[in-house]
Amino acid sequence: MSDSHINVVPIDCRLSNLTVFTTDANQEFPDTILQSHQPFSLKVTVEFLGPGAIALMPLSPSIQVEFYIKPLTPDAGQILGKVEVKASPDILTYSPTLTFAPPVSIGLRPKTIYSVGAILRVGAPDWPSLINGFIEELTIEVYAASPSSSQSMH
Repeated sequence: MSDSHINVVPIDCRLSNLTVFTTDANQEFPDTILQSHQPFSLKVTVEFLGPGAIALMPLSPSIQVEFYIKPLTPDAGQILGKVEVKASPDILTYSPTLTFAPPVSIGLRPKTIYSVGAILRVGAPDWPSLINGFIEELTIEVYAASPSSSQSMH
């Protein structure tokens, strides 16, 4: 009986650029300060690198990103939502994005600073992941404008 040698090519994956943005062109604050009535979106970049990625992409693995948020207080955090993208054989960079209703309508509180994170899973949703990781590099603040300050802006 002869020996079999199997070499598994490493797959490099980078999860980066966790960002928040709104569609408000006239916003007076940076994107990381969300007004309580303002819808917003979260986005990350998932990038596959190297020869292992070139071998993996034709298998069209599922790329799942779950966004979560935790107040920077002793209170518990919450899962905001999940987005799933099917990989394509010739694409190595993905930007999963999820859009949310205004912060107060999803249970976020004004005058609170939150840590935002994303969890990555690559592979079949009901099986152990081939690749996984997380990123927490973003803080946001929910702000509620007082009626007198909104009148002074007009």
